[in-house]
Amino acid sequence: MVENVLLVTIDSLRYDTWQTMKPSLSAAPRLESRGIDFSRAFATGPGTTTSFPGMLTGTLPLSYGGLGPLDDARPRVAVELGDRGLATGGFHSNPFLSSHFHYDVGFEAFEDYQNPLMGVATKIFPRGIEINNPKIQRLDDLVNFTGLLKSGYRAVSGKSRPYVSAEVITDDTIAWLSETRTPFFGWAHYMDVHHPCFPPRADRAAFGVEHVDNATVSEWYSSLIRNPDALSEDDIDDMLALYRAAIRYVDRQVERLLDALERNGLLEDTLVVLTSDHGELFGEYGKYGKPERMYDELLHVPLVVLNAPESVADAADELVSLLDLPPLFHEALGLDVPESYEGRAPGVGSRAYVVAEHEVGGNPIVGVRSDDWLYEADEIAGERRLFEVDSMRRVDPSSVTDRAVARLEDAAEARLRSHKLDVGESVDEELTADVEARLEDLGYR
Repeated sequence: MVENVLLVTIDSLRYDTWQTMKPSLSAAPRLESRGIDFSRAFATGPGTTTSFPGMLTGTLPLSYGGLGPLDDARPRVAVELGDRGLATGGFHSNPFLSSHFHYDVGFEAFEDYQNPLMGVATKIFPRGIEINNPKIQRLDDLVNFTGLLKSGYRAVSGKSRPYVSAEVITDDTIAWLSETRTPFFGWAHYMDVHHPCFPPRADRAAFGVEHVDNATVSEWYSSLIRNPDALSEDDIDDMLALYRAAIRYVDRQVERLLDALERNGLLEDTLVVLTSDHGELFGEYGKYGKPERMYDELLHVPLVVLNAPESVADAADELVSLLDLPPLFHEALGLDVPESYEGRAPGVGSRAYVVAEHEVGGNPIVGVRSDDWLYEADEIAGERRLFEVDSMRRVDPSSVTDRAVARLEDAAEARLRSHKLDVGESVDEELTADVEARLEDLGYR
């Protein structure tokens, strides 16, 4: 039994790419050698907004009215563990996980870096501008320095990093770990593997893309989202190299977190969970980015757990959903699992399938994946699709006699019927201009 939980999430990290790179990394092999490496872990949706409800609320994304700001009725891992005496802290810079979307609820310390000085400012100051330095304060008083930076952010194109760097997330998480009491629940989320990727020069050089500049990365990413045919094969290859370089960079930051836990004598008493919220397409199925589909390239994610209960090892090669993480936290801490969670801890019975969801304009898509089959009930396109997992060959459901396929169909259709989506709620009017700009830079607008 452990006393603490540290959840480490890496945005947009594909399982297959991570597996290929693992021998050349540092933190990943260290965790794998001492922990449990799940070979078949799946996100609850193909994007941030569909994946994190599973990890941080223990509920599927279309529950409680669907996507958007987290409903007050949803359970919160941070609330549940905070109520049981754990200190809680979260550090990230994804706009969709910010206080605007109610992800701060339950966290005593919560840094989402949603300030109007991102973009241009982070090129100059990795942390963004914090006017707590007397010299900067005097400069700001004299020339409205922060105002100039805000104007510059809106005017300058080619913003290479609409999020704070992994180094900042690591620094602040380590500082919190060193200052907070135990037991604790901490969460660190890294955005650097999310496009537009622009890791430090040494990492770019390791993959032969040190020549690529900020503006080019931004232009490539804009094309990737809006007009991928405009990109050459060399452009795509360089983007893949930048993606891998960013993974290398973030892995070193995770190593720093592990070192800090060990240095402070906390590692053995901490459940460490490393995972990702979703993957990314690089031309598979003729698509790029994160379309509203349930392909393995989007949903199959790394999951490594250190210091888990012994029973968890039994599920290392079974189907596991990220929905199962909140129950795992409770099990590892020796706490009762809330009935409001929709998952179950790995090792507590095997899964016949995993579920993933998304919606666009109130039209949902539900994917149900078993060992052999993927069934998509897609109200966005008005289609029902069945694929053999190994080949991804599309199959006519009426031609299949396997009863397992009928169970997937039944599960998907029941899920569609069971939840009415709330498409009326919006935070658009509440979002700051900076958050809107960053969402655009990240390809969400």
